[in-house]
Amino acid sequence: MDSGNSKHLTKGLINQRDQNNESLDEVSPIRRTSLSDKIIEQIIDLISRKVLKPGQRLPSEKDLCKRFGVGRTSIREALRSLAVMGILDGRVGEGTFVSKNNQRYFERNLQWGLLLDRKKVEDLIEIRLMLETQTAFSAAQKARQINLKSMQKTILGMKMCVEKPSQYLKFDLEFHLLVAESTQNSILYNLVTMTRSYLQEWIKESLDDPSTAKARIRADSSIQEHQKILEAIIIHKPEKARKTMRDHILSSSKDLHYHIEQREVV
Repeated sequence: MDSGNSKHLTKGLINQRDQNNESLDEVSPIRRTSLSDKIIEQIIDLISRKVLKPGQRLPSEKDLCKRFGVGRTSIREALRSLAVMGILDGRVGEGTFVSKNNQRYFERNLQWGLLLDRKKVEDLIEIRLMLETQTAFSAAQKARQINLKSMQKTILGMKMCVEKPSQYLKFDLEFHLLVAESTQNSILYNLVTMTRSYLQEWIKESLDDPSTAKARIRADSSIQEHQKILEAIIIHKPEKARKTMRDHILSSSKDLHYHIEQREVV
């Protein structure tokens, strides 16, 4: 290798090292309690705030030891745990990198957090009400024939799966996503998808035993509510679509509120 290439390579390595160092500037020394857990918390925080980015290489263990003010054993335990969670990706002979798929962990973490936090669930229900009433309004203006046929199929699917909660819920979710898709607005669709995915665990838990009369009445009522939403969209009545969607969400949310209260009593 000639001197010119050598200098270029050296400069590139120095720039990479400087970039890594800048990314870790916000690291603070760790107190001598639960060292590896505290390291994990700081690294997760840096990743969630995009200080450390997907695919970025972490500094060496030696450098991390200096920055965190801990021994190599604590660093290795933290990195190993983060790798198991899928947040970091250890590559033999290359180093440790921020996983490009770490978003799955944060989404899963939020979903579990929602199962334990009533306030967050209440906030999501409020967001859902705002988003989905608007999607119904917009869908009544922009839905295409293919959208309408797809929505009708999901309602038929709900009718066929009244005694199969998981399948019934699948068609229920699909209907709401199809309404969002009918707005022809990809950002609105993504927002509804994200909100519903976070609420889905709560919705699953709130379902009654399908063999009970109460469950059958609730399922039939929900099907009728979905049909009213679709009818308003078909005849291009935006305000009516908004109202029927609002009525449906408020009605279905009663089950969620009741379930949350029951869990707190237990």
